[in-house]
Amino acid sequence: MFAKGEAQYQIDGVTFMHHIAVWMMSCYLLADVISGFFVIQFGIDLKVSLVYKIPLFMIVFSLIMRLSLKSFFWLLLCIWILLLPPALQLFKKTDISFFISDFAYIIKIMMPLVIFIYFGLLKQSAPNFAEKWIKRALIINFSILALNLLLGAAGFGRSSYELRDGETAGANGFIYAANELGAAFIVLFSFALHWVWNKKRVYYFFFSLITLAAGVTVATKTAMLAAFLLVFLMPIVNERERFFKLTMLKVKMFTPAIILLVILIISIIDFITALGLYDKIMWVFQQQGVLGIIWSGRDLYAKDLMDIYFNHSVLWQQILGQGSGGVAEFLPRKYSAEVDAVDALVWFGFPGLLICLTIHSSFITYSYRLFRNNLALYSPCVFLSCILLLFLSQFSGHVWMSGTLGISLGLLTSLLWFDSSQESK
Repeated sequence: MFAKGEAQYQIDGVTFMHHIAVWMMSCYLLADVISGFFVIQFGIDLKVSLVYKIPLFMIVFSLIMRLSLKSFFWLLLCIWILLLPPALQLFKKTDISFFISDFAYIIKIMMPLVIFIYFGLLKQSAPNFAEKWIKRALIINFSILALNLLLGAAGFGRSSYELRDGETAGANGFIYAANELGAAFIVLFSFALHWVWNKKRVYYFFFSLITLAAGVTVATKTAMLAAFLLVFLMPIVNERERFFKLTMLKVKMFTPAIILLVILIISIIDFITALGLYDKIMWVFQQQGVLGIIWSGRDLYAKDLMDIYFNHSVLWQQILGQGSGGVAEFLPRKYSAEVDAVDALVWFGFPGLLICLTIHSSFITYSYRLFRNNLALYSPCVFLSCILLLFLSQFSGHVWMSGTLGISLGLLTSLLWFDSSQESK
């Protein structure tokens, strides 16, 4: 039940649904682990993650309707706008599998915003309950992710890369999507690093080593770079009102960061040489330049999708989008550029791209406005995470439409409601 003083919710059924919602948010990564386990071990995709998250989305959505009809209708309008191009494409070419796939993407796009609004409304009547469960859910999901990476380091689960002669590199554990794992890594390890720095600073160095080791375990560019940036930037953003001033802390953090960066560059060169990837990377560099290495071929996928958008789409498809089904008419195997802005524009048109940009830019703007306040408890880690995710969404994708990330991002950004209360005080 809700705490004393939070007695607006007297109907047992409604109270029960709130508890179901927060418990499901707290354990959602376990569904991703179970789903990946069946795919990796038995080659069977039982869609456990999707079956878990769609009911969660519907529960939270229905609770928002009870809390605020105005918020409910605005969210419903966004969903209808996003659903329009897949629906039009379904009438144009009757293949319902693409419509179902696009509907799942829409759920993923909206999930962070839906959770953010849910906790914002819940805070008005049950602030203690909301704040307690946001932090609890983040801690539980961080623990699940850490355990999954530990299993990966022990040799269980899926490797990040399949190399020649049967060799592998990196470990995802049982979370199948490596790029989506990297995005969730940013959010959950950001929260953990922030908590350690502010509550148990004496252990920050030790936890930083764990974070760097976790990034190396995954071994993707995203995870390794994110681990490095989080470790050295988290103390700096926590300076809050002194963020734009030269301080001794910045000197202390940047000096070892530069030394470690040089060591990492040398080590990575030796590492990729030992794996036989050096010649391949140099060939990509000579053929496609720096962007070819950073995007890992995504620039070519983006070029293919933009060619469809400009040269093979009618006007309504260019304005409203055409879903993955419209792309599949010309690219039967690869429907995504894995560059979120390109995918959003081609699949969901200008309205869809605007919705995605508005959601994520609003998180950044709101957290930036709050984090320079010395009373802000959470906004520094929210601001840093959202900035890193914005860049990640355009260089490796799988951020705006990530099922593995969405709930964690919604939980983390929901902490801004409580920083807003501190600012009011």
